[in-house]
Amino acid sequence: MARQISELHSLPFQKIIGAPLLALVQGQAQAAQATAEFIEKIGFESAETAGQGDLGGLRMVTFSYQKPDDQGNLQSYIVEVPLLSLIPIPSIEIKNAEMEFNIKITDIQTETTSLALSSSDAEEGNWLSNERVEFRAAMGKMQSNTSGQTETDIQMKVKINAQQADIPTGLAHIFRLMDQSINSKKEIDEQEG
Repeated sequence: MARQISELHSLPFQKIIGAPLLALVQGQAQAAQATAEFIEKIGFESAETAGQGDLGGLRMVTFSYQKPDDQGNLQSYIVEVPLLSLIPIPSIEIKNAEMEFNIKITDIQTETTSLALSSSDAEEGNWLSNERVEFRAAMGKMQSNTSGQTETDIQMKVKINAQQADIPTGLAHIFRLMDQSINSKKEIDEQEG
């Protein structure tokens, strides 16, 4: 259920931090899905004609060119190149993200948890305590307007540094296979045949 901003008086601190982190993860997942769809639609023949889970054959680009042979005679050649090897594949990842919150701690709660260690361990100064402290916080600054009502100004600064992702291992292997599939052959002259 969506809450009105005026109802956001106090939330568990982990939810305030967790929501933008979850948004980053979901954004990365959508970017990865867009990359996979791009590769499938641009790089392969229609998957509808192929079997379930089969992308079909590589989409090839064919062009011809001429160059002189050993005797200086101009010869025509045909080249077939995988389309995916000619275009940049959009693959973006978040390298780092900085988040700033304006937060006011509104409550501190202490809860006792059950641990596998005995309670005497915690009493003897063991670093693993059975007490957990939880903060509740409100976001933004509380401001009063001219009519005397209090308004909450939700503020969050997010800085994201995104750049081209490294090529995944599987895709690098596909690129090596595509390099091997580049085919250049001499065009058959009708007069010769």
